Amino acid sequence: MRVDEEIVKDLDEIGEREKADRAEVVKRLLDKAIKEWKLDRALEMISRGTWTIRKAADYADLSYYQMLEEMSTHGIDSGSTLEDFR
Repeated sequence: MRVDEEIVKDLDEIGEREKADRAEVVKRLLDKAIKEWKLDRALEMISRGTWTIRKAADYADLSYYQMLEEMSTHGIDSGSTLEDFR
């Protein structure tokens, strides 16, 4: 994969600060980006009503309670409340 020279410089700077080689830095950053992407996708599917909280949590590799926390943090409604039914 080809990347801009500026990205390579940034990777090397991160590697120096983290005491890791470039490959390890790329692996860590990709891992973090993939986790964030999966969480965003899971939250989107919950908000659309397409997935249950449990399915979204499994997809994002989170516990059910962690997913509830993420939903709260991101302002995602978990569905109807008792007040809605009244």
